[in-house]
Amino acid sequence: MTIATVRRLAADIFNVGENKIRISPDGLKDAEGALTRSDVKSLIEKGVVTKKPNLGRASTKKRFRRGHGHRKGSSTINSKEVWMMKIRAQRKFLNLLLSTGAVKNKDRRILYSKLKSGIFRNKKAFLLYLKDNKFVPNEFEPPKAEYTPKPKKAPKQKKAAVAKTPEVKKTEPVSEPKKGEKQ
Repeated sequence: MTIATVRRLAADIFNVGENKIRISPDGLKDAEGALTRSDVKSLIEKGVVTKKPNLGRASTKKRFRRGHGHRKGSSTINSKEVWMMKIRAQRKFLNLLLSTGAVKNKDRRILYSKLKSGIFRNKKAFLLYLKDNKFVPNEFEPPKAEYTPKPKKAPKQKKAAVAKTPEVKKTEPVSEPKKGEKQ
């Protein structure tokens, strides 16, 4: 068997590429004499055929290839989407406080405009502001929203395939007008 075939079989046994296989120069004659896959396995046990170790990335190269062009997936959220998520949560919280009666309706517009200006980092900061400025009592605890799972959708029913035959329109034969007749 040729050295290339031994290398190919060994690569298949080790489950690596052919370039990772090393055949020692001392055992080249043995490698050429191998005829079967089991012969190649025995060469592996003897140490004539070995696999090169996996190489890691050098520590000096680790900092390269971290740029935007090499990144896969969306690792960050758009700043507008962050704002939308934050403001929606705060407005929902304000509506919850209004519906429970914790905040008076006359203060709604003032608080809404403060939310819109973006001075609160999150709902907790908003609640602290409400307590400090006596919009709600200091011992007030906001009600926890109950978790309600979304209802499962009913599986779609397949429509029965109805074979439609194309309708053929019958046309009447057209006769040519005779001389002197109008069409």
